[in-house]
Amino acid sequence: MRKTAIATLTGSAALAATLLGTTSAAAVAAAPTCAHICVLGVRTATHDTYDRVVIDLGEGTVPGWTTSEQTTPLYWGEEGSQTQVPIQGDSYLKVTLMPAEAFDVNYQSTYTSPRSQSFGYPSLKGQALVYSFEDSNTFGLALGPHTSYKVFKLTAPNRIVIDVNH
Repeated sequence: MRKTAIATLTGSAALAATLLGTTSAAAVAAAPTCAHICVLGVRTATHDTYDRVVIDLGEGTVPGWTTSEQTTPLYWGEEGSQTQVPIQGDSYLKVTLMPAEAFDVNYQSTYTSPRSQSFGYPSLKGQALVYSFEDSNTFGLALGPHTSYKVFKLTAPNRIVIDVNH
């Protein structure tokens, strides 16, 4: 029974079940199901020459992304919204992931990080999930002085990484 139950788990849920020796309903529920790929959360860190944002994703095909820079503050929701995001920077970078969802097939949120956060890093001043609708999710980064950034994907586990140089 145990081998059969573990075989039905995928990715990090299967690893956790194996390491913990459990196949409980909680372990099975740990891997949400989204129409495309689930957006799970955001982690950040500062390093000697860059600040890093990691967007953790679930199982599936890693989405594509687009970026845009702006000097005007970020707003929640679609363009034209009147509610400003409470993170301040010298400039802002938007990273839109498509197709990806922050809600599972049962309309439960898969995104576990705070909606917005401020930081005192050299180049990254804050991050926010500014827009999430159907298969599109836009993250806004508040930036201080910086020279450049790069966005790339990593797998096993799936994630999108944004490095902002100091």
